[in-house]
Parts: sequence; C-alpha cells; structure tokens
Amino acid sequence: MNLDKLTEELIAIESVTGEENKILDFIEQYLHSSEFTGELIRNKGGIIAHRPSEGSKIAFVGHVDTVPIDLNQLQINDSNKIYGRGSVDMKSGIAVMLEVLAKNYQNVVAVFYTAEEGPMVNNGLEVLMPILKKDFKIDFAVILEPTNGEVQLGCLGSVNADLQINGKSSHSARPWMGENPILKLSEVINFIQNNEIEEHIIDGLTYKQIITVTTISGGSANNVIPSHINLNINFRFLPTQNEVEATKFITDTFSKYGDITIKNTSNGALPNLQSQNVKDFINITGAEVTSKQAWTDIARFSYENIPAVNYGPGDPLLAHSPDEFVNTSQIVESYESIVKYLEG
Repeated sequence: MNLDKLTEELIAIESVTGEENKILDFIEQYLHSSEFTGELIRNKGGIIAHRPSEGSKIAFVGHVDTVPIDLNQLQINDSNKIYGRGSVDMKSGIAVMLEVLAKNYQNVVAVFYTAEEGPMVNNGLEVLMPILKKDFKIDFAVILEPTNGEVQLGCLGSVNADLQINGKSSHSARPWMGENPILKLSEVINFIQNNEIEEHIIDGLTYKQIITVTTISGGSANNVIPSHINLNINFRFLPTQNEVEATKFITDTFSKYGDITIKNTSNGALPNLQSQNVKDFINITGAEVTSKQAWTDIARFSYENIPAVNYGPGDPLLAHSPDEFVNTSQIVESYESIVKYLEG
C-alpha cells in the first residue's frame, strides 16, 4: 500500500467537472489490477464498487471531479505534503477509498461519482442514488470530503438568487436624466454587513448562517448609466430550515431592493447525533466532532433517511486554492481510522 503515490497519480489525472472519464478509467483499471475481488457498476454517474452480498452495507462516497486548475497552482516537492489541484478536494479521499476496497470487506460499497463541483442537477449521484436505493441495503454512509481529520456532522443548505436592482439608463454626462442603480447598492451592502454571519447551536454544534454577495454585473458602456445591475445572493441556511423556508426568507428580505429570482436551492442535513451508526463511527475513530460549514452530498443521504458523516483527509480551508495540499500523514490516519471502524 502506498497512499502517497496513489494520491499523486490521481492528482496527475485532470478531471475538471465534465471531463471525468480518464479518472474513472484509472479507478476501474486500478481495481481490476488490485486485490479487490468484487464487481463494478459504471455509468455516466460514475462507478459503484461492491462485493455481492444480501447484507446491509456501509457506503464510502467520493466525487472524482475538481474545479478548474489555477494557472498559479503550486507544485512543491515535500515528502510530508502533496500539492496540486484536488489533493484536498478530494483525490486523497478517493485514494483512501481505493485502498479500503482492496481489503474486500463484505459490507462495503464504494461510490465514485461525477460532477459534484458543478450544478446540482448534473451531479452523478442523481444517476447513482436510484441504483443504491434499489440494489443495496445501505445503513450508513461516510462522505470523504476533506474534514481535517474531524468527523463533521450535517451540512448547511444553499440558495442562490439573482437580485436585479433597477434604475434608468442615460448618458453619463447627464446622469440627472437617468437613475443610477449602482448608487442603490449601499442599502444592500449595509444590510449584508450587519447580517452576513449568524451563529446558531444545533445539537451542541455551532453552525454559521451566511448571507453574502458572490457576483455582480451590469452596465453596457463606459459612457452610459446602466438601466440595472445584478447581484448573486448566496444564502447558506441552517439545517433546521428547509429550502422553502429559506427561499421565502430571501425573497421577503431582498424584494424591497429590487427584483428577486431564485436560481437554485439545496436542503442541508441535520447532525443526526441520535443515530447509533453515527455514534459508533465517532466512538471507534475517536475523531473530534464538529459541524460542516458548507453543503455536501451528505444532504442527499439525509433525504433518503440514511445516516451519514463527513470524514476525510485534507484541510477544507485549502480546497480550491492555488496552494492546495494535503499532509501525507493525514491520508494514512484517515485510512487507518476507517479500517479500525470496519474491523471494530
């Protein structure tokens, strides 16, 4: 077993969202040439690897795609760290999954899926989840998103909405003939500055509700007052809310500033600390327990009433960054903890 080398080989395969075939080929070939004796199901959603059994299953789940590679992505030779796009999010987790499969546990299903970093509707789990529900008795899932070695429970929901602030177009030399929507931005900015972060305690864990602006666009020429500007409002809402409630909150809050159009929504997931499977994973691994301050596909398993945890190597604060790297020791620790859990 060489988790370092396997992680490096996975990173070397470019797999930006929508271009995952090469890495799926690698995973398929790797498993065929390894000690894994199970079966593979492959389709456009990705790969399900399993050993035929009538018993209940534990699913280990990881996405194979990455965000685009940064032109300034660091490549540093360091025996203690592995640099590169996807080292954290989440090819080191994929390496752990492959090595776990090689031990041929009877009750394990591994799910390697596509397009997590893109729009939710294209996510490979949309294709694979019906198969998992129909053909496998999954009692518990481990999502190998980077958690810095912590067990991170639940996840936030997400709403993206377009806020169009309207004005009236005119020549920039005669602004009194128009109405500049850019000058109305201060009201929105002041509201967000005062309400951007709210901390809430759920089952003893701290979740931060976030309202922020992620994009802004508008204008047609340097000498024209724009007729409107558009902002993307991103709302990361608490797992105690649902997408209907979150959508209503955003609509009610921002409609006084302009026209609101909801673009997409995703429910979050509660910590589910009441689940015995979750308790067992925490107790056996001995990992620190925190909240997941993001959205992950744990929400899909929560929707199917399958208890799940986020647990994987890598610091999530480094994900998608040009200096993205994973500590080699953390990859080994994640693998050893999962093996300890499966054999505990």
